[in-house]
Amino acid sequence: MTKNSGRACAAAAVALAIGGCSGDDALDGKSIVLVHGAWSGAWAWSDVKAGLEARGAAVTAVELPGHGDDMTTIASISLRAYVNTVEAAIDAAHKPVMLVGHSMGGVVVTEAADERAAQLDRLVYVTAFVPKAGDSLLSLSMHDADSKLGAALQIQTAQGTAAVAADELVDVFCADCDTAATAELRARYRDEPLAPFAEPARLAAGGWASVPKFYLYASDDRAISPANQSAMTAGIDWRATASIPTSHSPFLSAPNIVVEQLASFATR
Repeated sequence: MTKNSGRACAAAAVALAIGGCSGDDALDGKSIVLVHGAWSGAWAWSDVKAGLEARGAAVTAVELPGHGDDMTTIASISLRAYVNTVEAAIDAAHKPVMLVGHSMGGVVVTEAADERAAQLDRLVYVTAFVPKAGDSLLSLSMHDADSKLGAALQIQTAQGTAAVAADELVDVFCADCDTAATAELRARYRDEPLAPFAEPARLAAGGWASVPKFYLYASDDRAISPANQSAMTAGIDWRATASIPTSHSPFLSAPNIVVEQLASFATR
């Protein structure tokens, strides 16, 4: 049995709950750029990327500086460096682009969308932070009393990084992961650069408001609580939203459901 086979059956049931399955050709020729979150990397999108490509999409999974296999030094890492990396992926992709951000990646894609709005036709947040101008990831998360992440953090000031306690990693990020996904999460873990957490989002270009926006809530998220997801998304003009019963990392625990939902968003 593959690591996804146990998740396939759940996908059909959840698809009905979130509005029905999209057509198999919903993603044919669609250009999609995927942006990971903190303590993660492009590797996390592997199953989702394969599923989207199987439906005909052209997919780029971005590797942010200092994450995954990228060895950029801590001193060179900033929110601006993240945004530049995502904008380069947008520029290189066939237009228009569906831009997708997870968790911390929500801050990154917000700023990138503001500056590349003309090249995008959709902006999707997957249980992600949604900043207004001047918000930082730190300011958006510091009042999240229901998140388990704060208690698991180990700030390493001298190194300029934040670590997650090893015995809390799975519970915080992927409590519903199977054995294979849990092993991958542990094996690919890297400490997170601190500096971008405190940098405010810049929305000076004014393009973000014009991009159709979608939000995928995760009702069992222990890193960004459902209450904080709701608080950040209130008052925003969403083209469509949906909620799935997963942890913070649905691309690991339920990739088929994520593929189905992105296909659904692509038709709205």
